Amino acid sequence: MKRLPLLITIGIVVVLVGGYYLYDRFLVKRTTTPWALVPEATIFVYETNDCADCVRKMQETSLWSVFREAAFYGKPTDSLRTLFDFIDTQPRGQLISAHQTRKDDFDFVFYVPLNQLKNKNAMLDAWDKLAQDHRAFNGIQIHEITSRQQTFSWTQIDDVWVGSFTPFLLEDVIRAYTAGNNTLRSKIASLYQMPRSKNDAGNLFINIRNFGVWLNSFATGSPSIVNQIGQASLLDIKTDEQSFTLNGFSLDSASQGYILSVFNNQVPVPFNLKNFVSNRSVMVSSFGISDGVRMGEALKMYAQSKNPGLQDSVKQVNAAAGLSLSTLYQHLGKEIGVCFLESKDRGLSKIVLIETKDPKPWILTFNTIAQKTSMDTIFFERFSDYEIREMPVASFPEKLFWPLITGLKTSFYTAVGNTIILSENVDDLKQFLDDIDKEETWGKSVAQNKFLEGTLLESNVNLYVNTPQVWSILQEVLHPRWQKFVQENRASLETIGMGAVQMSHLNNSYYTNITWTYGKQKGSIAAKADRTDKTVTSFQQGIHKIFVVRNHNTKEEEVLVQDSSRALSLVSADGKALWKVALDQFITGDVTQVDFFKNGKLQFFFATPGQLHIIDRLGNYVKPYPVAIGENDIEFTSVIDYDHSKKYRFLVAGKSGKLWMYDKDGSNLDGWKPKNVESSLSTTPQHHRIRGKDYLIAIRKDGKAYLMNRRGENLPGFPLDLDARPVGDYALEVGNSLATTYFVIVSRDGFRIKFDLEGKVQSRETLIKTAVDARFSLVRELNEKSYLVVRQEARQLTVFDENLKEIVASDFIGNNPSEVRFYNFGGGRIYITLTDLSQDLSFVYDLQGNLLTSLPLESSALVLRPASGDKPKAYYSLGQGLTLMPL
Repeated sequence: MKRLPLLITIGIVVVLVGGYYLYDRFLVKRTTTPWALVPEATIFVYETNDCADCVRKMQETSLWSVFREAAFYGKPTDSLRTLFDFIDTQPRGQLISAHQTRKDDFDFVFYVPLNQLKNKNAMLDAWDKLAQDHRAFNGIQIHEITSRQQTFSWTQIDDVWVGSFTPFLLEDVIRAYTAGNNTLRSKIASLYQMPRSKNDAGNLFINIRNFGVWLNSFATGSPSIVNQIGQASLLDIKTDEQSFTLNGFSLDSASQGYILSVFNNQVPVPFNLKNFVSNRSVMVSSFGISDGVRMGEALKMYAQSKNPGLQDSVKQVNAAAGLSLSTLYQHLGKEIGVCFLESKDRGLSKIVLIETKDPKPWILTFNTIAQKTSMDTIFFERFSDYEIREMPVASFPEKLFWPLITGLKTSFYTAVGNTIILSENVDDLKQFLDDIDKEETWGKSVAQNKFLEGTLLESNVNLYVNTPQVWSILQEVLHPRWQKFVQENRASLETIGMGAVQMSHLNNSYYTNITWTYGKQKGSIAAKADRTDKTVTSFQQGIHKIFVVRNHNTKEEEVLVQDSSRALSLVSADGKALWKVALDQFITGDVTQVDFFKNGKLQFFFATPGQLHIIDRLGNYVKPYPVAIGENDIEFTSVIDYDHSKKYRFLVAGKSGKLWMYDKDGSNLDGWKPKNVESSLSTTPQHHRIRGKDYLIAIRKDGKAYLMNRRGENLPGFPLDLDARPVGDYALEVGNSLATTYFVIVSRDGFRIKFDLEGKVQSRETLIKTAVDARFSLVRELNEKSYLVVRQEARQLTVFDENLKEIVASDFIGNNPSEVRFYNFGGGRIYITLTDLSQDLSFVYDLQGNLLTSLPLESSALVLRPASGDKPKAYYSLGQGLTLMPL
């Protein structure tokens, strides 16, 4: 009897469950939404909403124009564009998903919710009439039409119309639908359920792992950190007249090992490292840290699961040095970052920044490791107020901060205040420190600060992109298809400005902000206005020489002009003559700016026969100058600052081969009273610091090379007879060691010769000539980044790069006396100027050999300087006129 209530209860439960199943299975009408069809392999999904005006504004931006061109690049465009633009008229809830289709290409799938259409039947009838072919896939009918060798496929799945120009993408959608659990929504259910804004241009869902893989469609070597940073993002799209912004949330899953998980115990911090970021930086990644110890623990746990071998190498370092690297995390400050800068080979070099609470434990630990692990003499160099040392441990920063920092097989390090700075190349580190000293940093830049104010002021993960400087570097790694795209769409791409990707830890997710600035593409009228010549000033006496200098207050260029009466004038950026100083002689050589008082204010150093001069920017002499010297027949001068301490030395070369060295007080130094190389030089003698050692080089016109120490003593192996007559400059190719470092000269009769620091000729290469009377020379880039080889023949002047690839072939100059200059302002802004000295005509080319001056500039002297845009400014003179013209 006691079983009866139990059996009745079981019966009631079975009836209720069975009844609900039958009702749910047969009576409830289910609606398939577009989101139920999007495959997991999707890169990103765009979801429309009801704000048509927001969409229109988005489509009017230059960023949308660039994306549109990339989406349809190399494909039939008419029907594609018509379909792509249907987001103007289609209902809320429509989706467009992006998918990789080839190694270097991608395409889209379009989803339209039919239940949102007023004219549903009319639309379906119209598509039915277009169909040329029909086929079935997994029991679902697919319709197709082919036009201009492009096939468009579409189908209807329940109440959703789906179409794509790539047939197999439609098949992927059907597979995801029939499988039921291979959709993007099933993988990011929590993100999908987050609220979306209705008053914007739509929503963007990013499948971060696939997005990282997608980047490889454009260029090889996409950073692996992109693939691993997080799971997915849901972002609202907003635009204004100057910026394109995506903001929303990103998900991390510690169980799946995404990098964002290491920030789960951190709170956002300000981007104060901007005060150390060089203006030359192409990209900057920075990571905000509120608790250094917990960050160290999180990084260790992450490495144990993803990179077990890393911990083994850390243990080896600890054992060799008798310490524990983990103790450094308690002294870690609020940020670590990596600055990516353009290197000499047009690749990217890295500068690592580590903010500390106290730099002393860090430097002490680094020094101890260097001493205990070095197999040779420890590298040490003093540069300005800094001590630079070498860390002999391979990939050392990775051992502390992987996966946030990778690379740097070798490391040179120093400290600036509380910030540790590391670099793979000592010269890159010096230049970076010089930028900091000169306040050429983002923190001191009005433009950069204005941009940063429009981004998240506190965050944990940041990537800042200086887009205008990116394109030339990308050219080297882009797939051929996209290299061509960049070349063909340069004008549109150059409208894109700074960009930022930021993530801030907030509860159990990461608030995400992506901002990119943009401008308007210049039209023909604006371009014509930019090219209008502007005469800065004119002189009663003819202009003898011009020297473009920099105002240390405003950072603008100014011009020193010496006229035919020998008077020297300073002309401001707006064309006003600020002062005039009478000189007895013409200036020999160049004018160099020096910081004589070590206070950031610059003065002008130059020489005239028998005298050295230093004048400040107000036109006053610096005491004790002018200084009388023993050389009246000066040919070259150079300013030497051995360790960047501003303890200047002035090297003077006479035409007879006598070399004199003077200190800041004008005193002639021992060993240089004079140092006699017994014949005139082919180019300016100069100082080089290589691996911490000082070298002074002087090359005679007859091909005898002298390499000396600071006391003017010849080094072993020198003087070296090159058995050639060098013409033009020399170049320095710095290798990984002293043994792989070479000087390069080009002889008049066509030999390129390399010799090392031991006085041995390493190679003698014959250059190709097409005429018996061909003459060759070497032209070094203004900042010594690379060099050109110039060949002059009766009918043509030809310019080659250092790999002997022809860049420019000019029929205008031929064998006429000429001056060739080479400028690399970074970010792909590389220019070559040719001046025909007999006709007073100048021509400007870019590195691709394109002539930028459709009409030659009438000038006897031409100097280029970088401008805010992609084209340089030209300063040139002829007769009594000084002209500034933006190219």
